[in-house]
Amino acid sequence: METMKVETISQEIIKPSAPNDLRTLQLSMVDHLMPPVYTVAFLFYTKDDSISSQEHTSHKLKNSLSQTLTRFHPFAGRIRGVNVDCNNEGALFVDARVDNCSLSDFLRSPDFESLQHFLPLDAVATPTWPLLLVKATYFQCGGMAIGISISHKLADAASLSTFIRAWATTARGESDSVASPEFAATKLYPPANEAFKVPVEDQAGKRKSVTKRFVFVASKVEELKSKAASVDAVPRPTRVQSVTSLLWRCVVAASPDTTREKVLVQPANLRSKIPSLLSENLIGNLMFSTMTLNGSGKDEVEIVEAVKELKKRADELALLVQDEEGSSMTIGLKLVGQMMDSYSKLSYETHEPYTVSSWCKLQLYDSSFGWGSPVWVAGNVFPALDNVSVLIDAKDGEGIEAWVTLHEEDMSLFEQNQELHAFASPILDVLV
Repeated sequence: METMKVETISQEIIKPSAPNDLRTLQLSMVDHLMPPVYTVAFLFYTKDDSISSQEHTSHKLKNSLSQTLTRFHPFAGRIRGVNVDCNNEGALFVDARVDNCSLSDFLRSPDFESLQHFLPLDAVATPTWPLLLVKATYFQCGGMAIGISISHKLADAASLSTFIRAWATTARGESDSVASPEFAATKLYPPANEAFKVPVEDQAGKRKSVTKRFVFVASKVEELKSKAASVDAVPRPTRVQSVTSLLWRCVVAASPDTTREKVLVQPANLRSKIPSLLSENLIGNLMFSTMTLNGSGKDEVEIVEAVKELKKRADELALLVQDEEGSSMTIGLKLVGQMMDSYSKLSYETHEPYTVSSWCKLQLYDSSFGWGSPVWVAGNVFPALDNVSVLIDAKDGEGIEAWVTLHEEDMSLFEQNQELHAFASPILDVLV
C-alpha cells in the first residue's frame, strides 16, 4: 500500500456554547507531576447510511463538542503555572481527508507511526498549549477517524473516556442523560505547588524508541490466565495481571542492560478503589503507581511469580485506601507519601523503570456519535514515553491489544521472543 496522505481541510477553535462560573481550576500535586504529553485516543468508524455528508458530520461534531465543553469547561482553558485558567480560549478542531487509502486498507496493518496522521500534531506544545485537540479525518470510502488529545496534566485515561462518551452522547441528542463531570482532583491529592519540581532525566544521547502493537485474542488470554494461575496464591488471575506478567517477563529478557534493576510501574485508577469517596466522573489524574522489582536483579521473571507480586501490590493498595474516618484527603496524603517514598528509592543509575498502563474496561467502544460504534479503538500518549505499554480492550471486550514502547535495540529482541509469539497473535489487521 502506498504511503497514506492526510490533507488538512480546515482548522477551527471551538468554544463552549454557554458560559461557566468556574474561573480557575487548581491542579493537584499528581496532575502537576505528569509529563508534558497528551493522553490520546483514536476512534475509527465505517461508512454509515446516517452520514449524509462530510460537511454535515463535521457540523454535528463541532456543535456537540461546543455543547459538551459547557460541562467540561476547563478543557477549553489554558494551563497557567499550577492552575487552569478557564478563559474560554477553546479547543482546536481539525478537519482532514484521505484520498489515496480506504479505511479497510488502513486497518489491514495499522501501526503507531501511521496513527499519528490522525492527530493535529502541528499544535505548539507549550505550557499554554490547547488542553483539548480533535481531528476528524474522512476516508474516500465513507469511513472516518476521530483523534482526541487531552493534556495529561488535566486528564488520565479514565477522564479521557468520560469526556469522549459524554461528547458522543451529546452528539446523539441525549445530553440530558450525561452525568456532570467533577473537576476536583484536589479532593484526594494536595494542591500543586510550583516550588515542587521533579528531577528530569538527562535526555542527552537518548536512544531511539519504537512502538508496536501486539494482539492477545480472547482464547489466548484464557490460555495465558491458566498458565499464570497458582492454586495457593492467585487461582484466578485477571486478564491484565496475566498479560502484564508476560510482557514484564519478555521485557526483562530483552533488556541488555544488566547493571540496572528493572522496576515494573503500574498506575491504578483509584475511582473504583474508593467508590464511596471518588466519583467515576471525577476528572484529573486519580491514580496511584505501584512498583514491583524483578527479584533483585534476576535476568528472568517467572509469570506465576510475577502475578503473585502484582496481586500483592493490589492488596497493599487496598489497605492504603482504607480509612476509618472516610477522609479522602487523609487517604490522599497517605498515597502521596507512599509514592514519594517509593520514587525516592529509585535512581536512573541503578534502576530502569518500565510502565504498564491498563485502559481496559474504559468502555471506549461505547462511543457512538449517531453512526454506530467504532470498529476499532486505539490509545496511547503523545509524544510516546520510553518503556511504556498501554493495554486496551479488543472490540469483543475479552481480548487485549498491547501498544508496547521500547528502545529500538530492546524491541528487536522483545518481538522475537517465542513465548510472546505463543500468546500474542501475529495477525495485525483489524477485522471490520
